[in-house]
Amino acid sequence: MKERESSLSTLAGRIRWIIAENGLKQAEFARAMGISANYVYLLTSGKKKTVSKALAKLIGVTYGVSPQWLTKGEPIPKSPKTSDLRTGTMRKIKRMDVSSLRSVAAFIRSMDEADHESNINEKRPSER
Repeated sequence: MKERESSLSTLAGRIRWIIAENGLKQAEFARAMGISANYVYLLTSGKKKTVSKALAKLIGVTYGVSPQWLTKGEPIPKSPKTSDLRTGTMRKIKRMDVSSLRSVAAFIRSMDEADHESNINEKRPSER
């Protein structure tokens, strides 16, 4: 645990940890965050010691870490695999073509409609 705490004591270490935990290359992380690969290099090498609040929030939402942990280092995440499902899903979505994304969106809409209809039917049991 000491080694993990030590490696996570800097912004550079925390970003390297996020990249490694998600099986990414720095260039993939850069693309996903909309930043340059050079900027990721500056962050992971420790040459850049801060990130904007907006970037911290984006990294947090995308990879399941708190922006406070990312920027300040506390509290340390309980499990390195906490966000596996979310991360894997996001990775797959980012690799989908437009047609596949439309199909997924249509599926989600149909589930919302089915849920809405189910709620309506539960409210009117006397009409059954």
